[in-house]
Order: sequence, then structure tokens, then C-alpha cells
Amino acid sequence: MRFFKLSLVVLVLFTACKKETTVTKPEEDLGVVDSLKITKEDISKINYQDIALDVKSNPIVSNWQAYLDVSNGIQALTLPDFTFFNADVDLFNSTLTDLEETIPESINTQAIKARVLVLKTMMLKFQEIESLDTSTKTELLLAIKQVFLAQSNLNLQINKKVEKDSQVIVKPY
Repeated sequence: MRFFKLSLVVLVLFTACKKETTVTKPEEDLGVVDSLKITKEDISKINYQDIALDVKSNPIVSNWQAYLDVSNGIQALTLPDFTFFNADVDLFNSTLTDLEETIPESINTQAIKARVLVLKTMMLKFQEIESLDTSTKTELLLAIKQVFLAQSNLNLQINKKVEKDSQVIVKPY
């Protein structure tokens, strides 16, 4: 019995002593990090209908500084440059507040306010997802797509409002 216990202890000691060591290569780690990085090609693959402002809408929007700032920040997303969203949080939040509060009177309707609110929400959502370390590439791309769609919908609504205001409808008596 003693011999059995002694041989069992020796057997356990030999099997527990593993001489092979695993070495991780730095190149493998960099490959994982690069696959999470968003490139210009990834953003160009996003499928959405980009609606630009009409020529008739440009004079109205050209004086709306908050919209121009947000539009430039969203345009920088295509590069991908996220500095507008994460450089200065106070400036970002004040720009979004100005976007809501300084809508030009000629297009200040409930539909425009709703689209501005959706754009603000999607931009805040993207900012949160982008600032998290645990967010994945697909989550970031989905959030970018939602920001692009929100801006396109706002542009469409502005174009509709300006087009409707420019129509002259003669009503019969």
C-alpha cells in the first residue's frame, strides 16, 4: 500500500511538471487590434440613402451655425475622424443644445424638431459607444449608420418644408 501511495505521488509530480511554455507573439495581438479599427473602406461600405440639402434650402441653413458644425462633424466620420465627438465634451453638448434651440424660424416646425431630436439622440449614442472600450466594430458601424440616416432624414425634412413653402397654391373661391 505504501508503494502504491508513493508511486501515485511521483506520478502526479511528473505529470504536473510541464516543460512547454506558451509564448504569445506581439504580431498576433496587433492583428486583433487592427481588426477592431474602423477604416475609410468600412465606412464606405455602409448602405444608406444619403440625402443632401437642396439648392433652395442652402440659404436658410447657411445661417444656422450649429447645423453647419454638426454637419462638418458628421462629414468627418467618413474619414474616419471622431474628434468632433470626443475632443471636448462640453463643446459637443453645447453644439447639440444650440442645434435644438436655434432652428431658423422659416423651418421651425414639429417635424423638423423631431428630426433634430433624433439626430441629437443618435449622435449621443454614437459618442457613448465610441467612448466605451468594450464596443465592437459592428456596434460602431451600426451607430455611424444611424447618425448618417438621422442626418439624411433631417435634410429630407428641411427640403420638404422649403419645397412646400415655395409652392404657390391658388385656392378657388
